[in-house]
Amino acid sequence: MISILRVKGLRWMVMMTAMLVVGTLSGCAASRSQMTGIFDRVTEKNFGAEKVSVFFLFRHLEQQHGFDSIPKLKDYWVKDFDNLLLDALNEISNISRYSTFTELPNDVNNPNRRQECETLKGAHDYTLNIDFFEESSFKQQCLSGTISILTMTVMPMPYSWNYTITANLYGQNGRLIRSYQRKATLNNWVEALLIFAYPFHPLEGKREQIYAESLHDIFRQIETEKVLKKWGD
Repeated sequence: MISILRVKGLRWMVMMTAMLVVGTLSGCAASRSQMTGIFDRVTEKNFGAEKVSVFFLFRHLEQQHGFDSIPKLKDYWVKDFDNLLLDALNEISNISRYSTFTELPNDVNNPNRRQECETLKGAHDYTLNIDFFEESSFKQQCLSGTISILTMTVMPMPYSWNYTITANLYGQNGRLIRSYQRKATLNNWVEALLIFAYPFHPLEGKREQIYAESLHDIFRQIETEKVLKKWGD
């Protein structure tokens, strides 16, 4: 009995050591696709328009197909999201004031936060709901992870995520005014020698690019189409 436990313990130690070595030796190089749905007109500034107030409601969701039955709410996917939003807001010229709210999974059990969200909606001329939806394949992630561990990352393996950014603009009466959507794919290759490529192609930086570009382009389209008008709903 003691021998069996020793063997199991040894196997566990070997497995943990292998995973530690893989995590230490592996490198990665990320890339992203071009964004689809890009607004293809020249930006026309809306400087003369009357100022309006906007409530930005954000949701960050993920779904690993084959594992998750429905999209799941998450916290921010990028650590500097507030800075990305602040920079993108420069695309819109006639916002007098704005408020932001990020929907979280535990809001279902938090009536105070739900009430806060509804109050903010009623206190602004417009509400812009923006969803950042990350999709991946459990089958692909599991297969790539298994092969990476078994080969000590000698064999390069891909991991990919599809991003859909959807923005729905509502008037104060709750009527949908416009919808916008952008899509992009993020790929990450894992292999030992790619450790030297990581500083030039980090996964975090590529994801941040997708977030930033989608916000800028959607706000640029809103500005050019001049949909934010006083009493325009």
